[in-house]
Amino acid sequence: MSDFATTVAIQRNPRSGSGIRAAQLEKLVDGLKNLGIEPLLFTDREQFAEQLQSEKFRQKLKCIVAAGGDGTVDDLINRHPGFPLAILPMGNENLLAKQFGIPKDGSKAAQIIARGYSKTIDLGQAGSHRFAVMASCGFDAEIIEQVHRKRTGHITKLNYIGPILKRLWLNRCEPLRVFTSESSSPRICEMVVIANLPRYALNLSLCPDAIENNGLFDVCLFKSASRWNMTLNFLRGILTSKIESPLVERFQTDSLRIESDKPVTIQADGDPLGETPLEFKILPHALELIVPESP
Repeated sequence: MSDFATTVAIQRNPRSGSGIRAAQLEKLVDGLKNLGIEPLLFTDREQFAEQLQSEKFRQKLKCIVAAGGDGTVDDLINRHPGFPLAILPMGNENLLAKQFGIPKDGSKAAQIIARGYSKTIDLGQAGSHRFAVMASCGFDAEIIEQVHRKRTGHITKLNYIGPILKRLWLNRCEPLRVFTSESSSPRICEMVVIANLPRYALNLSLCPDAIENNGLFDVCLFKSASRWNMTLNFLRGILTSKIESPLVERFQTDSLRIESDKPVTIQADGDPLGETPLEFKILPHALELIVPESP
């Protein structure tokens, strides 16, 4: 990112742009102007993309900004790879922003962008789709798919209650086969979490040792995803901040493939991605992220 760049392009998630969130977006825009940076705010993704195609514009571009949740970040790292990325967190979980201490305050976000301190992190790739935080297959991915299928507007945490209860009631689990280059035979499980960062929804500690720039995924396998075991794991995570069990296995790898006899749902960074089979690989140092300066 050039220290002499004078413009930022902000992609706003229209579903995250009302009430308190809209006020923080205004603070971001005003804060950037006060710091001598020209903010261009976009709601239309095609207009945003058209602007980035201009070489003259790119020469004065300091970074692009995701004003939304992890889904907005996910959208930008897929449609516009290679640009430095800043975040104004406006979603439910904001896992990437939380990991690096990026506040929901628009004025502070403007200051972070102006200072221009950055950290280069890995990205994951599922098929042809990039993700920053984590992907999963099985139990939680099925819940996310149900929530998005029924969505009519902005998703809140309350939207997950019904699909969670329905998934627990069905108590249906399809065996998954996880292949890696480190093993000659597949690992068998009923849910897979593939993490680039240690944070997960509700701060559950599924992959606590994940590091964002070590060129490896941290993988957590749940050998049983029955209603009893998933409820027990949830309670362990909430009460002790640890999920440890003989039915939970963790390992590191830079690539893997998930297969199953019947298609099983996959999600990445909180958005439905498709179904098995699918291959995953790490993209080392693929994203320059604008973050607060380290203390």
